[in-house]
Amino acid sequence: MFTHLPVPKPAVFLPDMRNDIIENAFFKLVRLAVGTDGETLVTLDAEGWENVLATARKQALVAVVLDGVAMLPRECKPPVSLMLQWIGMVQKIEIQNRRMNLMALKVCEKFAREGIDTVLLKGQGLAMLYPNPLHRMSGDIDLWIGGMRRSDVVSYVWARCPGEEVVYHHVDFPVLKDFEIELHFTPSWMNNYFVNRKVQKLFRHWWRPSMEHLVDLPVTEGSVAVPTPEMNRVYVLLHIYRHLFDEGIGLRQLLDYFYVLRSPCTPDERARTVAILRRLGMLRFARAVMYVEQVVFGLENEHLLLPPSERYGRRLLSEVMRAGNFGQFDERIHRKRNERPIQKFWRKVSRNVTFLTDYPGEVLWSPLFKIWHYFWRMRKGYLPRHKDGR
Repeated sequence: MFTHLPVPKPAVFLPDMRNDIIENAFFKLVRLAVGTDGETLVTLDAEGWENVLATARKQALVAVVLDGVAMLPRECKPPVSLMLQWIGMVQKIEIQNRRMNLMALKVCEKFAREGIDTVLLKGQGLAMLYPNPLHRMSGDIDLWIGGMRRSDVVSYVWARCPGEEVVYHHVDFPVLKDFEIELHFTPSWMNNYFVNRKVQKLFRHWWRPSMEHLVDLPVTEGSVAVPTPEMNRVYVLLHIYRHLFDEGIGLRQLLDYFYVLRSPCTPDERARTVAILRRLGMLRFARAVMYVEQVVFGLENEHLLLPPSERYGRRLLSEVMRAGNFGQFDERIHRKRNERPIQKFWRKVSRNVTFLTDYPGEVLWSPLFKIWHYFWRMRKGYLPRHKDGR
């Protein structure tokens, strides 16, 4: 049995500890929302509540945190003016999710009519695990087309959107005005060549079971295929791992994984997942994520894959809180407009070096993969063709 880590105490406003208090209040509200904390004491002044909302926006958890606020007694809630602003933001999130669900279904159905099988990755599929699926901040429509060769998918896209950029795992498919679509040849990858071969073998194994794993999205009349729970226990963690190195990761993705871990899972299924993570060299990162899942979200012992690592978990949590959703708030990442390939290469490699002591294998393989990836795209004719350098 794993040792359950203590979660932060209820937040009480103290001027000399303001940053810690805001963060603890934010974590408390998230735990209230997901049902792992029953203590409803949160005491903040108006400025404190403004900061909590700012943190929720930074982490793309505006609607989820409001669910926690709704559970507070009246005397502990934010000022009325802020509550009205907050509710308005959540209503927009709900509207966007309804539109996204309808559009995702339409896109999947269109591909099906053309004889193309698709699996809806992440996003709206993972939202189905939430108590209120409409309260997960939506993103892109990511479709895995595992039954076609990469070259055939690229030809399909270029026939409709000439010259769209192609990278190792996906190609953009900008055929909709308000929604971004990515067509995935594979859900993800690893920098390490030998580990990546294992990853791609796993995805090929999971393709057919995922095609047969159907769910009904809210406010729609139709089913879409989504990854199986077994695949998501590995894939969502790998997705977090990839974004940590490539552009930063936020709590929204870690909350996704919280609900993946809370899904029904037998001891044998959990053991198989751990065995896969061991083969992929991801046990250390998995233990860091277990720490965040338990300290921030209050994940129960029975749902942990591995004992949490406080050493690596604290570092991961610090990165998450600093960088925000997909690293958009990380002042250390200086993204330049029309950035040259060599500049982008140096920026990402320099950032990854900071993780060398924690995850040396993936960091040391990173420059090799990026160099190979550039010349592979050049040879295939997959480099950007747009005049603006996209």
